[in-house]
This record gives sequence, structure tokens and C-alpha cells, in this order.
Amino acid sequence: MAKAKSKSSKVKSALKGADLQGVLKDAEKGQKDTALVELDIDSLSTSMPHISSGSISLDYLIGGKENAQGVRPCPGLPRGRITNIYGLAGAGKTTIALQTAASICDEEGGTCVYIDWENEVEPRYASKLGVPVTDKSKFMLLQPETLEQGFKLMIKFAKAGVDLIVVDSVGAGVPEKMFQKEAGDQVAVGLLARQWSQFLPLFKRVIAGSNTAVIGISQLREKIGGMGGFGGGPTTKPQGGKAWEFYSSLKIMLRVIGKDRGKEWDGLQNKMIETVKGNIVRATLDKCKVSDAYKHEAQFYLMNGIGVDNERTVLDLAISVGVVKKGGAWYTWADPTSGKEHKGQGLEGFRNQLPDNWLDIMFNQVRGYLTSKQKDEPNAVEIPTNELGDDAQSAVDELDDLFK
Repeated sequence: MAKAKSKSSKVKSALKGADLQGVLKDAEKGQKDTALVELDIDSLSTSMPHISSGSISLDYLIGGKENAQGVRPCPGLPRGRITNIYGLAGAGKTTIALQTAASICDEEGGTCVYIDWENEVEPRYASKLGVPVTDKSKFMLLQPETLEQGFKLMIKFAKAGVDLIVVDSVGAGVPEKMFQKEAGDQVAVGLLARQWSQFLPLFKRVIAGSNTAVIGISQLREKIGGMGGFGGGPTTKPQGGKAWEFYSSLKIMLRVIGKDRGKEWDGLQNKMIETVKGNIVRATLDKCKVSDAYKHEAQFYLMNGIGVDNERTVLDLAISVGVVKKGGAWYTWADPTSGKEHKGQGLEGFRNQLPDNWLDIMFNQVRGYLTSKQKDEPNAVEIPTNELGDDAQSAVDELDDLFK
């Protein structure tokens, strides 16, 4: 006696023979737009639209491995996506955000809106990093009074086609209801996280396929009732609830792992003294939906009052892979473009002997050791238009109803 087919096998058989295009056409009958996404195999020959973070090592880390076409998927912070940067104080979160702003505003002629809820952006420091702080046509610093006002500004500027929106920090915005409630009021507890949970899925639909890159900075805070060690789990958690973790395509944790020390002359003491020049920062990709670099790590130097020191980072990499030879206190590098050998005593002395264009040349050599194929990344990346479809416009209308 033949065994009867199970219900699940009948369903699988029916789906196997389904006319996918016919089913979609029938489901969307009467609708103006389709939910179908056209996939272009030619897109594999270019990197996805992105903005440099200002850190060579961080951009390289995010980029992941080269594909069969010799292209790294996303060597920078992705456009049309959300990036969440979190860590303890002093780890360089705001500096990376400001250097990303400098990359898009100064180097690429783009625009940035920086929502500074923490009131911590120092204009002189930002200017030193390359941010055009006095040019409001390129860079705009905003301090909205309430969280809801910030939401509306983010929507407006995303619709207008701004290249970069920074939220610093996601836990510092104050919901409007908090102004009428006591700190311990039941309504106030968890309100910030709930507001972000309502806003982010709608906002992500607005920026999808657009020019706009979004950075949300989260401070690490002590977890209430957290018990570290002995299997107790982490004692800290990022601000803003789970929404930023869930809706971000890229989640970067920054932490200080050491100090960069040096010596300088102290005229008062009339002797050389040891000083701390900056921090050594490690970046870990806790989430990465733009390449295969999940859980990969990179290090960079964050110098006091200067920002990310890409030169020092590349020199360290070059020494570690043998591009720069070290013998005692002497460093030697053969420039492949000129054939000239550069030699200097001590790292600073060696750096002073290098030609003006050494950074790009040396990093290209380092990439040759770090990847199986040495190919230049595409110079031109086509950026999609920032026009909103009906789906995104309905998200905006939905937001207006929710937060008006």
C-alpha cells in the first residue's frame, strides 16, 4: 500500500511549481509601486556607497575580504544604513564621528548634520580635525530640546539628501513626557528606549537606498543589578535600548587598550619627562552586515588634541609585515615608486625622512601583504539618488502622526 504524502511535502511541491512573478503581480494588483528589488550582478564590481571614517585601519577592517572581482564590499561607513559606535568615555567615539564628518564635508564636498545632545562638541577641536564648523552649508551642529524634535529633524534632513547624520549620543535625548514627570515615575522608566524602538524601524525605511549615512553614538553604562564574573554576564550595556543594536548594519565597539607614551623637555624642571601623547584604541565589529568582517578587530592611535594618527598606524603595520625594516633604533624603507631608500634613526626621525606622498604608497604595500591580491579599489562609486518612494513617504507620514 502506497504511503500517503504528508501535508508538508504537498506544500513544498506546490511552492516548487509556483509562478513567482504571477503571484507577486496578483498580490500587488492595484498598487502603484512594487516591493520587488532588482538585483544587479554588475554591482559586485564596485564597492557599496560609503564614507571614510577618517581611520585607515578602521576603513580597511570594515571593508572585509576582496570578492572574486577584487573588490572589497564596503571600505568605510555605509550609506543608506545605520552605524552604531559604542564604548566607554575616552575611546574616541566622538572623534571618529567628527573625522567622518570631515571626510564627507572637506574631502568630498558633502554635508553633515550633527545632533549634539550631550553638548560636548568643541568647535576648535572639530576644526582641527578638518570639520568646516563655520560653513553652515556643509556642517550644521544642532541641539534639539526634545527627543521628538530630534526625530523630526533627522527625517527632514534625510529627505533633503544630507550625506551624514550623527546622533551624539542616543541616550542623551530627553523625551517630551520626561519634562512633565518625576525621574522615578513609572512612565519615565524605559521611555527613551521605547521611543527609539518606535522611531528606528520607520527611519530605516526612509534612508534605505539613499545617500544618507547615519551614526548613532552610545555610551556604555552600568547595568542595573549586573553581576560581572563567575558567569554573571556583562556589567555594562550601551544606551538607547536594544533598538540601535537591532536596526544597525554596523556595530563598532571602541575601547582603550593602552597609552602612547613619549618624552618631552620640561623647562620648569629643566629635564626630559615622560608624557602621555594619546591612547591606543581597539575597534571590534560586534555586528557587520556589509562585509564578512564580523568580530574582526583593528587598532589605531588616538592622539591628544589631534585625533586619529593614520601615519603612526600605517608605520606600525608596515613594520609588522616587513615593508619597513627595523634594525636597532634605525628604520629603513625602499620606496617602490622611486626606487629610493629612506633611512632614519628613531620613529620620528625616520618619519621626517619620508617623502610627502609616502602614506598612500606604504599602505598599498601593506595591503599587498594583508590580502591575497593587490588591487586598487574602484575610484568612482555611483551613489543612488535620494528621492523617496511612496513607501518611505508613508513612513514619514506615520512618524508625523506618532510624534506630533
